[in-house]
Amino acid sequence: MAPPGPLFVIGTGPMIGSHIPRLFATKSFSRIALFARSTASLSAAAEFITTAVPSASISLYIADVTIPIELTEALEKAITEVGAPEVVVYNAARINYGFFGDYKEEDIVIDFKVPNLGLYTTAKLLLPHLQSLAKETPEANPCLFVTSSPIIHQPFAPVFSLSMAKAAQASLVKLLAEDNKDIVHVALITVGGPVTPEEPVNNPTNVAAKFWEAWEQKKTEWKFELEVK
Repeated sequence: MAPPGPLFVIGTGPMIGSHIPRLFATKSFSRIALFARSTASLSAAAEFITTAVPSASISLYIADVTIPIELTEALEKAITEVGAPEVVVYNAARINYGFFGDYKEEDIVIDFKVPNLGLYTTAKLLLPHLQSLAKETPEANPCLFVTSSPIIHQPFAPVFSLSMAKAAQASLVKLLAEDNKDIVHVALITVGGPVTPEEPVNNPTNVAAKFWEAWEQKKTEWKFELEVK
């Protein structure tokens, strides 16, 4: 069987956004495209991955997910240079603590754009490629995975703005899943709290393993939501 196509990770950081591509690289993914606003974040992630898998081909792209034209250009460049993805992970979010009334209106707009506008732009461009892969290569396993949180079910007052934004994102992902039923595995991976290496459950290694579990699911076993536990 041919190796899987590229992995695209939108929202690369030191925790989930680095550990997912590192784990996928240690398994079978040899081509990885990482997207973030920060050159430092991208470089650190690439070093983290290649330390474990020196043969991995890592391509880095600067993009702000709240600026559609910038994200679109980065994704299109990655498709040209790396190839159309087989797996897309959308991990971008802004955790902005505050209760109702604590936020400036412009902060709520940004908190909404990061998980929603960015994902919309990503899905609009990449889902057609995932759909084509599913039709042209039956043995492929095209996936779109989105990092989420239990606050989509039970809002958490200390992150009032994020609770609203993540609920909206979950609705978007649900619509995408319904539109791509039996074609592309669209799923939420819910993480129940801050992610740090010291967390017994919500550590980046355990979270990454849940993404790999989702990737390994057969079509007849596809789940819309997988909880890290």
